[in-house]
Amino acid sequence: MSQEFYQDQTFTQIDYTQQAFSKGEYDNCTFINCKFEGVYMDAISFLECTFDACNMTNAKVKSTSFNEVDFVNCKLLGVDFSVCTNFLFSANFKSCNLELASFAELTIKQTSFSGSNLQKVDFTATNLESAVFDDCDLKAAIFERTNLEKADFTSARNYSIDPTQNKLKKAKFSRKEIHGLLTNYDIKISS
Repeated sequence: MSQEFYQDQTFTQIDYTQQAFSKGEYDNCTFINCKFEGVYMDAISFLECTFDACNMTNAKVKSTSFNEVDFVNCKLLGVDFSVCTNFLFSANFKSCNLELASFAELTIKQTSFSGSNLQKVDFTATNLESAVFDDCDLKAAIFERTNLEKADFTSARNYSIDPTQNKLKKAKFSRKEIHGLLTNYDIKISS
């Protein structure tokens, strides 16, 4: 069975929970206001694609390739990106809800998370070197054995990161949220 190839196409307001999503390679395609909730998107290749205002809650992305993909205003609750193809994984997230998503053990250097909800996201053993967390809520996000070298948390909030369990060399933090690095020490900081 040969896979389809889609290039420079725009898919608008398609409900893939009601119709099959074609497996194949999507190159420079745009998905606008599409519904992928719980849809099997496994073993698909997305190259230089944009997902705008799409609902991808609990989408299944095993062995899926995301290379230079932008997610904008998307709902990505519970998506397990850790089962994606790690080779050349590259994505940026702007104004997205990624609550309960997982990036465990992925290499996602220089990823940009902007204005996004990252509550309870699993970053265990993830390589986030030079990643940017701009205006993101990281409440209960898991950072364990995570490479955060040169990462930028200056406008992030609600994070709890144990410096003894993660690589933080040259990472940037705001003075206002610095207590997020001291949570595990059970100390009180006065203002």
